[in-house]
Amino acid sequence: MRAMRRAAAGTALALVAAVVGAGAQTRPDPGEIHGLRLGLDARQITLDGFGELACGSNGGPPRAALDGFADFAKCRAEPSGLHEVYVRFDDEEEYVGKAIDDDQHTRKIGTRIAGHPVILSVLFDDAGVLRGIRAVTDPRALPSERRMAHLLRLAAINHYGPEGWTCVDAAAAPGETPVGGVFIKQRCRKTTPERDITVEAHFLRKPGQSETDPATGEYRAGQYESWTRFELMDPSYGPPAGAMTEERRR
Repeated sequence: MRAMRRAAAGTALALVAAVVGAGAQTRPDPGEIHGLRLGLDARQITLDGFGELACGSNGGPPRAALDGFADFAKCRAEPSGLHEVYVRFDDEEEYVGKAIDDDQHTRKIGTRIAGHPVILSVLFDDAGVLRGIRAVTDPRALPSERRMAHLLRLAAINHYGPEGWTCVDAAAAPGETPVGGVFIKQRCRKTTPERDITVEAHFLRKPGQSETDPATGEYRAGQYESWTRFELMDPSYGPPAGAMTEERRR
């Protein structure tokens, strides 16, 4: 059984790499990640290739554990009316890599999109229909991977086609500064009849962060903010009466 799950996980990881990778000759449906896609019924989604399910926290750490996708209603609905289910890919190989202290092995597996470690979740409406997919780069990643987290934004935009995006670059807030001359504080959106996609990314130093210690001049690792937030939503979804969508809250 474990061998079958590892085989399924390996096949799905190849799919994930293709999902947001540019230049592939034959691409799967852009709405699919690890076999998840808009319109699926929660009660029909198998656990093959998944190692953990839990209630989500808006792209953050998992909450209460779930036995299957059909338990989505146990997760309190977001203001949009959708129930977020956190998912992890089958991580047996990841634990093996950590056990033998093999970073080169571990960094190739786990829950990733386009090579970036992510916190992945899916969003179901009250009827159990999958209406959204959410991925946020994982802040627990290795320092070298976390620094590159903002690049997931480019992979997503290139995959879905560079045309038709509306991007807004926000000005730096007081105390925010570039990292190595680069400052990114951008939110992009693209809407088609099939999907409503939002990609937001930051790469900057927050107030008080600096590359070196002002007192000693020593290098300070991780003194920056680097992340990407990706959401693929069903444009036909209508929130329940009185529900507040993310757009309205903004």
